[in-house]
Parts: sequence; structure tokens; C-alpha cells
Amino acid sequence: TYVVLKVQNLKSTTVDRRGSEPCWEQDFMFEICADGKGFIIELWKKGLFWDSILGVLWIPLATVEHGTDEGPGSWWTLHSEVIKNGSEIQGTKTPTSHEILLDVYFALPF
Repeated sequence: TYVVLKVQNLKSTTVDRRGSEPCWEQDFMFEICADGKGFIIELWKKGLFWDSILGVLWIPLATVEHGTDEGPGSWWTLHSEVIKNGSEIQGTKTPTSHEILLDVYFALPF
């Protein structure tokens, strides 16, 4: 499995991990505009011919707190559907059985 993170026009992907409880421990840092609405986390399962999505999560930027250091993170339930208003993502719905542990924060300037 691997994770794809999408924020504004940026996209980043973790390395593939095997097993029922994969751990990536991978940091991502993006410099983004303040007018952004949120970002998408996608969990994918690598396939022989094509990959399949296991779940998706929309995190509104308004809910992300500022921090100076990593914390313990929080468990988030992944969903199977994306809610859109036109082309703009509004959220996700229909929980799956998959969860992901994320530590999400705005890094304060040095």
C-alpha cells in the first residue's frame, strides 16, 4: 500500500509498504497559499496491472492547528466517496474499515 497526498496543485506519494499495518513515517512539507480549502489523503493498494483505492480523506485547512514539533498524531477513518460541488472538493463520506494515523500541523516559521 501507499499514500498519496494532494494539496492545491501539489501531489506527493509515499513509498510502497507491505503488510496489514504498513508504516511510512514520512514527512511532507508544502508551501501553500492561505486561500486553500483543504487537502486529500488517498490510500492505495498496489496491483499487478492497476492499483485500487482503499480510502480517501478530506482535511479542511481551517481545522489544522499550528505547531512547532511533531505530536502523537490522530487516527482518521478513510471514506469511499468524495463530495464535490462542481470541481471543488467539499469533503468525503461513507466510511470504510480503513484508518490512518496522521500528524497534521502548520509549521511555524523559524
